[in-house]
Amino acid sequence: MRKLITEMKWRGLIINNTNGLSDLLKRKVNLYSGFDTTYSSLHIGNLISIILSIHFKNYGHNVFFLLGTSTSLIGDPSGKKGERSLMKRHEICFYYRKIRKQLFKFSNKFQIPIMNNNWNKKLKFIDFSRKIGKCFYINYMLNKDSVKKRLRSLSFTEFTYQLLQAYDFYYLYKHKKCVLQIGGSDQWGNITCGIELIKKKNQTQVHGLTHPLLTKSDGTKFGKTENGDNIWLDPKLTSPYKFYQFWMNISDVQAKKFIKIFTFYNKRSIYKIITLHDRAPCLRILQRKIAKATTILVHSKKIFNDIYNINKILFNTNIKNFNTYLRKKDLLLFKKYLHCKTILLNSTKFKFKLLDILILDNFICKSKTEVLRKIKFNSLLLNMKTFFSDYVITKKDLIYNHFIIIKKGKKNFYLLYFQYEV
Repeated sequence: MRKLITEMKWRGLIINNTNGLSDLLKRKVNLYSGFDTTYSSLHIGNLISIILSIHFKNYGHNVFFLLGTSTSLIGDPSGKKGERSLMKRHEICFYYRKIRKQLFKFSNKFQIPIMNNNWNKKLKFIDFSRKIGKCFYINYMLNKDSVKKRLRSLSFTEFTYQLLQAYDFYYLYKHKKCVLQIGGSDQWGNITCGIELIKKKNQTQVHGLTHPLLTKSDGTKFGKTENGDNIWLDPKLTSPYKFYQFWMNISDVQAKKFIKIFTFYNKRSIYKIITLHDRAPCLRILQRKIAKATTILVHSKKIFNDIYNINKILFNTNIKNFNTYLRKKDLLLFKKYLHCKTILLNSTKFKFKLLDILILDNFICKSKTEVLRKIKFNSLLLNMKTFFSDYVITKKDLIYNHFIIIKKGKKNFYLLYFQYEV
């Protein structure tokens, strides 16, 4: 099993690990990975934990997924600049059901997800302070990065989070024989707390391993409570098409890193793909391989095929006019996956100023100024044709009497669906 650690390090999937982990993995072990329930969906940052867990499972180990239904009520201070708002119990329960359903997609490889409220709801403060709090010195807890960086704005509630996560590890060690916890690199302090607790309570050495965090272009991590436009695993929050396009639009530098992390190609295949990509970077071979692998993993092969067919049409440089090229089934596929805005028609008259449509509900553009600027530089196309700022949409612009496609910039497509009221 030493090969597992070697391969994971080559893939860039390991940031920290405890000494002796390679020796531990010479035999089959139980391990777990935790997910908080502070939003209704996991995101692509969580996907690294899932993929790492799949690698462990493929090497014969037994993996548990833990959902932090009680620790989410406290809030993990790791990586946070300020204290988060406390969530309500009914919100946590709702999010738990959503995330549990997502994890069931991978349930053929793992145990049924469990929630830590099953045991934490039985805890009494005095008993917890005596049995668990007694095992930790304040100086040890203050030295954790999640505490040191927030010392002036850290509440007692957040300060206790590391003890509760440590207790999760202790409980899973006792009841599920888990001897390894994996998580993001920001969880190292919490993981080592659990290792310390088990060492003091049971005189046993258990282990921890962390993987890299996925960061956005501004350097912040993908997180359920972070600001910004996250890429979610839930197709209702991030459409499969947008999910696919995210991977298609990553840089070559990112792609050479991500193909090791987010795919299961072996070392020889990856180097071959990188070599082919470098010969013709414009073909974006790396990005295509990653986009295909992640879309199939998270959604399905059928959805990937649908999106692949959409892209073949939308990015076909030979198409000069969508009106004469597209089939009705193509439009229905677009309606299913692209950004789509329905516009109700309550009159037999059909005349709309295109500029007004483009800023409707900030769907395509946020202001008339933005529209005018993009029209000037031909960055907005109607059914792949340029237009003037005073252009008026009429029925002749509709594809199959209902559809108009707007292209914004080089990569963004929007569908306008005109529906006649009965």
